[in-house]
Amino acid sequence: MSSTARWRRSLTLCRRVLTTPVTPGQVVNILLVFTSCLLSSLFRRPIVWGRPFMLMVEPSSLCNLHCPLCAVGSGKLTRKQGHMPLDQFRRIIDEMGPYLVHLTLWNQGEPFLNPDLLAMIRYAKTRKMATLTSTNGHFLDSRERAERLVASGLDDLIISLDGATPETYQGYRKGGDFQQVIRGIRHLVRAKRHLGSSLPYIELQFLVMKHNQHEIETFRALARDLQVDRISLKTLQVETPQEGRQYLPDRQAHRRYILKAQSLRLKGRIRNNCRWIWFCPVINSDGTVCACCFDKDNEFPLGNIFRSGSLAKIWHGEKYRVFRQRILTARAQMPLCQNCSEGLTRLVLKKEAV
Repeated sequence: MSSTARWRRSLTLCRRVLTTPVTPGQVVNILLVFTSCLLSSLFRRPIVWGRPFMLMVEPSSLCNLHCPLCAVGSGKLTRKQGHMPLDQFRRIIDEMGPYLVHLTLWNQGEPFLNPDLLAMIRYAKTRKMATLTSTNGHFLDSRERAERLVASGLDDLIISLDGATPETYQGYRKGGDFQQVIRGIRHLVRAKRHLGSSLPYIELQFLVMKHNQHEIETFRALARDLQVDRISLKTLQVETPQEGRQYLPDRQAHRRYILKAQSLRLKGRIRNNCRWIWFCPVINSDGTVCACCFDKDNEFPLGNIFRSGSLAKIWHGEKYRVFRQRILTARAQMPLCQNCSEGLTRLVLKKEAV
């Protein structure tokens, strides 16, 4: 992807973010962040102005399913697991609220396992920021729960449904119940209608894999029947050639990798740039601050907000500066970046309204 195309994508992201009402101070902060990111790319040294205007917070690093390619579901995650305490979350929002326009509430676990998730959403909404979370859909198991979710003010909800039939769904979503997820989606759609709300915007996500690739059109039909707002078809992340041979779909257009007998590599090349280390830090459930969601096991910790008490201190700190410098000069040598989708044009194959 050319540098022009990358910056066009960044500007598109900015326009999406700015669909949320913002204050003049937030607009100035966003412009400072974009400018410092651009200058850093040009001069190959980290320049950091402003504060992040997006944030990813992990409500829980636990999950109720056992999906084989997931670090949590497969049991490969070695960092401390648990739920983020509500008081710590509120402290983060109190500090960053004047700057944030978008909050993502997920990372490696199932967010709805945290009993305080809806309280987190409601607290974030008091600061007028857009909120997004993702789920495997097993916690929308009653009309009352669905109505509480709608009433929380959540803006966007992604529901993972990697199959259009129970047999195909359970081929990957180990421990999942296809019919329970379908009932939950119907609960949520009815709750929106009952409460007269257009939110949350419901996106049904389908990871295209070898065993479910034949169900794409059936999935589209199911989404129409469920009356969700949008579907997304997404490429799969794998770690090894063996996983690739087992799970990657047959069509090369549906893969983000070039797979050979003994090798696996991303399409395209790793460039010395990354928007996310200027736009959006990640705070995991144990308070560890990481550069992005691809650091699944806190291998490159940049600080801990529970101990430091300030994200701004970490954001402008020496560890972050050194990390950004490595990204700007030798990103291809960073183990963290070897399987990263930043810069890929075909990570999401298609998003379409239903």
